[in-house]
Amino acid sequence: MSETPSTLITLLGGQPQVVTFMLDLLLARGENINRVVVIYLASSPRYQDAFRILTGEFIADQYAGRECHLRSAPIRIGAEYLGDIHNNRDVEIARLEIQRLLSEFKAQGQQLHIGLSGGRRILAMLLLSAAMQYLTPIDSIWHIFTPAELLEKSHDGALMHAPPGLEVQLLQVPFVPWVSYFPGLEPLLRQSSQDLGEARYHYLDHSERARCAQVWNALTTRQREVLSAFAAGHQRKAVADQLFIDIKTVDSHREAIAQECSKVWGLEQELRFDTHFLRERFGPFLAGQNQV
Repeated sequence: MSETPSTLITLLGGQPQVVTFMLDLLLARGENINRVVVIYLASSPRYQDAFRILTGEFIADQYAGRECHLRSAPIRIGAEYLGDIHNNRDVEIARLEIQRLLSEFKAQGQQLHIGLSGGRRILAMLLLSAAMQYLTPIDSIWHIFTPAELLEKSHDGALMHAPPGLEVQLLQVPFVPWVSYFPGLEPLLRQSSQDLGEARYHYLDHSERARCAQVWNALTTRQREVLSAFAAGHQRKAVADQLFIDIKTVDSHREAIAQECSKVWGLEQELRFDTHFLRERFGPFLAGQNQV
């Protein structure tokens, strides 16, 4: 419980009462919440209806007789609303928007309550991830448990506040605010999924990566397929079976690949361009490009 004004940032799906259930419980325990921010996919008519119902609880910036502002935070692509989360691009858009939102409030010195109930599950995971990046020990993360009987009675906002005898349980989610304790993690936590994928081959220095790229660009499509298979750790017969070609053809392509490696590395007497070499160099290189 705190006398400091704080903000509840929560998710909104098709059930607007999830927001008011959580807010009622937080206020009942003495939290001084004067702003509620809801993250949602505003392109969905169902979610639009849920937000409209929710706004009816906040008249003239008042909630339950106290000052409390309601703010919407729809996920956008530029000036357009994000329709849904279908692929990694959509995930990245939502991730950046949620991180921007939490960063903005923490830069203002806000105490935050994060609500993980309601909305799309992927948004809850992204919100939790961002919370662990930006939150500090004064902040909290919450989930609610709603009894089955109340779920049925309150469906689609039919009840916006839990009646006596059908109590909703407020559950605090334990978390470690990583950056507060480990400041060096912040650059890593800001990376996208693509950045993290590329990080798998950062043990190759710049010159080795450049050599791998030079060889890769010099190969034919079939030679690249053979190299990818060797880089993934397959042996000759497995490569032949995987690509539906003869082992002699595999050997021919491997020889051509070795010749390109010899040209690029220029150390034919010191390096053996065998399957071990291909796996050690090109395995991490191609992993970073999602080729293996």
